[in-house]
Amino acid sequence: MNTPCPYPDTRRRDFIDLINDTDQYWVEVMGDRLFHDLNYYDLFTRMWLRLNNDRGSPGGTVEAFRKSELYQLMPNVSQRTAIKYIQIAIDQGLLIERMDPGDLRSRRVTMSADLKRRIELFLDYSISVFETFPLAASRVLPGTSQAEAEPPAGGAPHDA
Repeated sequence: MNTPCPYPDTRRRDFIDLINDTDQYWVEVMGDRLFHDLNYYDLFTRMWLRLNNDRGSPGGTVEAFRKSELYQLMPNVSQRTAIKYIQIAIDQGLLIERMDPGDLRSRRVTMSADLKRRIELFLDYSISVFETFPLAASRVLPGTSQAEAEPPAGGAPHDA
């Protein structure tokens, strides 16, 4: 584990505020406090990643998941608990469950169009919030001046 450079407490508080704002946006986008749980965050964002995979990583892009595959996307709960969470999301219409045409004994699950839209709203909001959070402005690394630590005029450090 890398040891980060220390930041002042004011910067730490700013970051906590940023995380809390992002967390609150998740609740607003999801529309129900029932889904204000990191396990749903894990499930929905990992599903989104697999459904929108264009990086050529192993497994490739999928259209739908076997219901049993979804349990692996919730690594911090037991399979029994994951089953309950997934069923709640299906019952609420966020996940769509269908028979698997290749194996009538199993089910396929995918995100509803509404859930996909909500996740993408959340991701866009989060990206915009983190991009506007000036990363280097509150910290001067050893051997640098404050001017070197600040982002260039007109944007974040990655815009240079």
